[in-house]
Amino acid sequence: MKSSNKHIRILIAGGGTGGHLFPGLAIAEAFKDKVNCSIRFVGSKRGIESRVLPDYGFQLYTIPVAGLYRVGLKKKILSLLKLPFAFLKSLSILITYRPHLVLGVGGYASGPVLALAILLRKKVIIQEQNAFPGLTNRILGKYVPLAFVPFSGLDSIFKNPVTVGNPIRKSIRNAAKEMDPRKSDQFVIAVIGGSQGSHILNQVFLQTIELLKPALGKFKIFHQTGPHDLAEVSQHYKQYPGLQAEVFSFTDSVDQIMLHSNLLICRAGSMVNEIIAMGRASILVPIPFSSGNHQLANAKKLENSGASICIEEEFLNPESLQRIILELSNAPSKISQMEQNAKTMKNSISAEQMIVQRTLEYFSL
Repeated sequence: MKSSNKHIRILIAGGGTGGHLFPGLAIAEAFKDKVNCSIRFVGSKRGIESRVLPDYGFQLYTIPVAGLYRVGLKKKILSLLKLPFAFLKSLSILITYRPHLVLGVGGYASGPVLALAILLRKKVIIQEQNAFPGLTNRILGKYVPLAFVPFSGLDSIFKNPVTVGNPIRKSIRNAAKEMDPRKSDQFVIAVIGGSQGSHILNQVFLQTIELLKPALGKFKIFHQTGPHDLAEVSQHYKQYPGLQAEVFSFTDSVDQIMLHSNLLICRAGSMVNEIIAMGRASILVPIPFSSGNHQLANAKKLENSGASICIEEEFLNPESLQRIILELSNAPSKISQMEQNAKTMKNSISAEQMIVQRTLEYFSL
C-alpha cells in the first residue's frame, strides 16, 4: 500500500557492475511499492545499467565517467579529463529533473552526481554494499546525512551509518520462498564471476572439470563466463558430452540458477547478500586488491559464520577446488549446515524496506 499521494522524484546514481546496480534496483522497487514516485538512474554507457535498466522500465541518464582505481597512468589521465564533462552533465540532470531525493549506490557515476547534489543542498543518502566502502563513498560519506550500511563498524567513514544489511531484488526474495526443486541424486554447481565474468575463475574451473572427470555423471553446471570468455568456455564443455552444462555470458535469471544450485562458486562483491537471502552454500574467491579489500572482508564475514569457504585468488588452483567440491558433494549434511548458517545472517525485515521507511521518516517525504 502506498503511504502518500505526494509525488516524489528520485534519482539513483551509480552502477558499472551488478554489485552496485542491483541493490539500487531493489531500493527502486521498494520505493515504487511504498510511495507515489518517479525514479530515474544515472550511470555510464559502458556499465551494466545500460543493458539491464531498459528491461525494468527505468530511464537512464549517462555521464562520461571511467575508473581511477587500479588503472594505468594513461587511462587515469583520460578519466580525469572526462570529469569536468561528467560534472556538467550531472548538473544539467539535477537542474532539469529536480529530484526530491538523490541516492548514491557507489560506482564511478555516483561521485559527480552526489557531490553536486550535496552542494545544491539536495536530500542525499548513500547505500553501501560492502564491509569496506569504495573510494566514492569514503570521500563523500562524511557529508551525506544518512548512509545505509550492511555491517556495523563504519562510524569512522559515514556521518550517520544505519546498519540494515543489503537490498535484494524482488526476484531473489521470491525465489527464496519457492519450493526447493533440487534433486538428491544430482549436485548442481553455479560458477558466477560477476556481470563482466572472471577469467581466472573460468580457467581454473575448466581445469577442475578435467580432474572431476571420473565423477562428472553426478554434476550439473551453470557457468556464467562474461562476454570475453564465452566462446572458449562453450567450446571446452563440448569435450564432455555426458556432462549437463549451461554456459552463458550474462543472465538476469540468477535467482533461478541459485534456486536450483547446491554450490555457488563466485566473487565476493554484493552477490554475497543474494547468497544470504537464498541460503546457499558457496565458495567465494575475492577479487584481490579490490577497493579497501572489501571483497575479502565480505568473504570472511560469510566464512566466519560457517556459510562459505573463502579461497584467496593466490591460493586458487584446480586441485584445491576439486578437493572442496568432492568433499561437499559427498557430504549433504555439510551443505545443509552451510545453507542454514547463511540463512541465519538474513534480517527479518528486508534492507530495502528499512531504507525506504527510514528515508521517508528522516526527510519527512
